[in-house]
Amino acid sequence: MADSNANIAILMATYNGEAFLREQIDSLFAQTCQDWHLYVHDDGSSDGTVAILQEYKETYPSRITIMDYPSQGGACKNFLSMLERVEAPYYMFCDQDDVWFKNKIDRSLKELKSVEGSEDMPIVVHSDLRIVDDDKKVIHESFFDFANIHPERISKYEQYTQDIVTGCTMLFNHKAKEAALAHSYERATMHDSWITLRVVAEGGLRQTIYEQLTDYRQHRDNVLGAQDGHRFTLTYRLGHIREMLRDNIAHYAMLKDAGKISMLSYLINKYKSFKTNNK
Repeated sequence: MADSNANIAILMATYNGEAFLREQIDSLFAQTCQDWHLYVHDDGSSDGTVAILQEYKETYPSRITIMDYPSQGGACKNFLSMLERVEAPYYMFCDQDDVWFKNKIDRSLKELKSVEGSEDMPIVVHSDLRIVDDDKKVIHESFFDFANIHPERISKYEQYTQDIVTGCTMLFNHKAKEAALAHSYERATMHDSWITLRVVAEGGLRQTIYEQLTDYRQHRDNVLGAQDGHRFTLTYRLGHIREMLRDNIAHYAMLKDAGKISMLSYLINKYKSFKTNNK
């Protein structure tokens, strides 16, 4: 079990990320809040990723822990396996190719503490992102707008028929970790979705920051890129029926595992979400 004296554990999953890794780690050390410790697990990189991590570890030996255990075969289980092995009051996920705004941790922590109070409940805070290309040229100022995401419209568990929380924007407390790991995450499609669903299922709180705090880099090697929600018209969906069906079956299975929802309720809320978001 890994731990440190820092209040925030930043969990970074890497895989062949040498192109942008230095810029991301440098953005962590440029944060206005430095009350964090970085934990990294590499998922079997064949490029210079591990060498870069070792270089930073040697430079900042008390700030970085490189976790040594077998490859997990993908981002979802890579991040959740780290969460199982690390103990801290608060947690954040960190992708290998983004750049954090210097006030990201400060702003997220203040938001969480503003709603935390004396309530002993699971809480997850998440924010908007700015979409950029390889060279950090802005593609779109708001990921929420680009992907047609409206967190304010989702308040009940059965309404979580779409992914609205992006992992690299999350800050969550230890109660949220406990909620996420209290059940098997075998059918989790992504780590951010699973944690959010478990928090809501346990009566916890999801709090949204409607500010961009991360440059979300989009390039051909992204595991999950920014998808334009405004393009998901009926014509688009009809042309991708098999893919959409597969994704929805997987999402419903995760939703059902994380809490309680019937297929009928899922379909009704999926339709309502589609109708509302495509007005």
